[in-house]
Amino acid sequence: MASLLHHLFSLSLLIIISSTASNQLPQHYVVYMGSSSSGEAPGIAESDHLQLFHESERISLIHHYSHAFKGFSAMLTENEASALAGHDGIVSIFQDPILQLHTTRSWDFLEAASGMQYKHKHPPMSSDVIIGMIDTGIWPESPSFNDDGIGEIPSRWKGVCMEGYDFKKSNCNS
Repeated sequence: MASLLHHLFSLSLLIIISSTASNQLPQHYVVYMGSSSSGEAPGIAESDHLQLFHESERISLIHHYSHAFKGFSAMLTENEASALAGHDGIVSIFQDPILQLHTTRSWDFLEAASGMQYKHKHPPMSSDVIIGMIDTGIWPESPSFNDDGIGEIPSRWKGVCMEGYDFKKSNCNS
């Protein structure tokens, strides 16, 4: 109940600010609300975020995050982002700019050409590589993450596997 009142108050504040800041162009922001709770169902966080924006026609919720962390992304003006930043439960808000690729030939850059046969006795450049995963809502059990045939985890690996709702450490390959 307190959470609902908090969200209603936040929504009211956002509507007031958005009416006074109509000349500002909304930008894409990520609202970080802390690490993901393993006991909380993802639908709870999503409904909280939707409630926050439900009554506002101008503010658009883009995505909610619940696996790697709690939060959401939305189109906000600078004033709206500043107003949200002061509320309990909001750890930080940051703009999420569009970044340009450093290469248009990614597979060549990674030296990951398919079907390449190595005719030398040294292992290919792709051995002893650590690949980090950023949670974009993709489930790690997707076929694209199949790690059959990949060697052992490099000894210099310092990462951790975080548990979340319906995701246990045993789902990680570390």
